[in-house]
Amino acid sequence: MPKHDPPKYPYVTGTSVIGIKYKDGILVAADMGSSYGSTLRYKSVERIIPVGKHSLLGSSAIYISINSLYDNMWDDDNSLGPKVVHNYLNRIMYNRRNKFNPLWNALVLGGVKNGKKYLGMVRGLSFEEAVKLLEKCMCVCLLRDRSAINKFQVCSFRHKFQIHGMHSACFAS
Repeated sequence: MPKHDPPKYPYVTGTSVIGIKYKDGILVAADMGSSYGSTLRYKSVERIIPVGKHSLLGSSAIYISINSLYDNMWDDDNSLGPKVVHNYLNRIMYNRRNKFNPLWNALVLGGVKNGKKYLGMVRGLSFEEAVKLLEKCMCVCLLRDRSAINKFQVCSFRHKFQIHGMHSACFAS
């Protein structure tokens, strides 16, 4: 990926990203719209990326910032776990805020290493239950955010990163 310098004020922004833990792994969903101001500019932006061998990262805001974070991270199939990557990202975000040049992102990071899942605590869900819950959450995000679109991607992490395709949960297109 080429080197990017995120702008001080975001131009093209995304909206929602949600992550949940289910009994076999991690699921993350993000809508695929990006807006230029209040105008929906792009309708197929993928904002979930794999990070090394054990984690995935979803970004809810400015698209160029996730590329900037990825440039600062290692792309060499590292074996660091999701908790270590999460701590690293916290330090980057904190450092940028202190320099008054924040990355305009809210991030969701999850993954599995040595059979241990890393993400917020949730009761054990089956894969199908977890996907249905994500669809409901993304529908609520769509109804509450005028910039969101009814098209989102769902990705999982069990033993490797996997994209489960595009979804439209709320209304028929």
